[in-house]
Amino acid sequence: MNKLKQLVAQLDLVNQLLLTRVSLEKNAQNMNFFMQLKSVSQKVSLAEKNWQVKNACSPISSEK
Repeated sequence: MNKLKQLVAQLDLVNQLLLTRVSLEKNAQNMNFFMQLKSVSQKVSLAEKNWQVKNACSPISSEK
């Protein structure tokens, strides 16, 4: 009976380790996703600024 308890305890530890690993991998994927999202957001912001600067520097066609 003692061996059975040890096996059950080992299985519990393995289960906890696997759950922890899955959680860490999920967190890593979430972090990667948000880093990519931040990068895309920065690129869009830069593109918007460049577009505004380009439009501000373009000659006004309605001038007489």
